[in-house]
Amino acid sequence: MFGFLNDFRTMVIGILLESLPFILIGVILSALLQTLVSDQTLQRWIPRRTITGILFGCLLGIVFPVCECGLIPVVHRLIRKGMPPYIGIVFMMAGPVINPVVFASTYVAFPSHPEIPVFRTLLAFAAAVIIGLWAARVRGDSMLRNPVDPELVSVQKSGHRRKNKRQHGLTTSRSKNAGMAKFHETLEHAAIEMFDVGKFLVLGATIAALLQTVVSRTWLLSLGEGDGVPQLFMMGLSYVLSVCSTADAFVAVTFSPDFSFGSLLAFLVFGAMFDIKSTLMLLKVFRAKTVFTVLALSAISVLAGSILIDRLYYG
Repeated sequence: MFGFLNDFRTMVIGILLESLPFILIGVILSALLQTLVSDQTLQRWIPRRTITGILFGCLLGIVFPVCECGLIPVVHRLIRKGMPPYIGIVFMMAGPVINPVVFASTYVAFPSHPEIPVFRTLLAFAAAVIIGLWAARVRGDSMLRNPVDPELVSVQKSGHRRKNKRQHGLTTSRSKNAGMAKFHETLEHAAIEMFDVGKFLVLGATIAALLQTVVSRTWLLSLGEGDGVPQLFMMGLSYVLSVCSTADAFVAVTFSPDFSFGSLLAFLVFGAMFDIKSTLMLLKVFRAKTVFTVLALSAISVLAGSILIDRLYYG
């Protein structure tokens, strides 16, 4: 009994300690970008052509390394200010994987397999492009729960310009006050996101440790065999665990002795694109038909890609 508790406690603490530095980096970067980079600045760089827009959405996570926990509200706000919904969807699917913080955390979690972060990035990129090609063919407003009013966007932009003109003559003292307000806003955003991310990380670490210490190793080995079965199991597990993409590699590595290369990638990619918490958040922004279509496309793309990678990897 005590041996089980010691193993369980050691595994939970190990996962948390390994992942915490990357959680902190992601939260701090997210908070700084949230408060220091305006949505209008980003919108000026949005491409007009579909293919370029899809690639832009895929690579946006490199500049804005925000995990999926804080990405949906940011994208929602950008769409309300004029970003095409299909670019927002691509960003939400690719951003949690294609960013430097997640790449670094995956590399640290799998030091003996440096190819895993590379294949994780490539698989997420391919899946996001497929989703983007579908989303670009759908009328933007039909995907949203509350369609964007173009006149409201215009009024917001005009109001923003008038606000900038009024603020142009601020004194040095008031500028310092504004700087302090930004600093406090950054700290507040970081604290809120850390709490939101942290509770899911603790839950994910706990469930992963339970699976490793309670569930029969023979049963896990049986799930790790066959075509499609281990990938589907790991995708379902990632959906239920809802671990942040900056920390999920430290959960996935605990399954590496029993599961194939491709099934680990399925866990790392699909879980970052979709999980319980992100599905609920997406349903507040997009219509249910849109959310479940994107979920199905994500699942099919990741499953097919992970099976293909396994066959290539293991010959």
